[in-house]
Amino acid sequence: MDEEKILFLLEKISDNMGNLNEAIIDLKSEVYTVKEEMADLKTEVYTAREAITDLKSEIYTAKEEIKKLGTKIDSEITDKIRALFDDRQVMHEKIDKINEKIDRIQIDVNNMTIKTLYHDNKIVELSKKLGNR
Repeated sequence: MDEEKILFLLEKISDNMGNLNEAIIDLKSEVYTVKEEMADLKTEVYTAREAITDLKSEIYTAKEEIKKLGTKIDSEITDKIRALFDDRQVMHEKIDKINEKIDRIQIDVNNMTIKTLYHDNKIVELSKKLGNR
């Protein structure tokens, strides 16, 4: 009987060993799949790092261009704007002087008109006096 039990136990162990071997094979397959996924993940991380490095380079280049533009604005464009503003001031001053001269000329024209009317009236009066004689 002991032999039968031992034989029975050995058969069970043998059956379980088959199941255990299948489980080990499945586990190996899953480990291999995980390794492949890890390799894919490493590749994706490397690609992402390269993309980030490229972006950093582009950002650095953009910063340099912005600095150049800022310097150009500060030096060239700001000076030109100042020059235009100064020229505008000069033009306004000239226009103000011209307007003052026009105002004086208008006053002179008005005075001349008044004097002409006065003289015309005097001529008419003198003509009447001379005509009445």
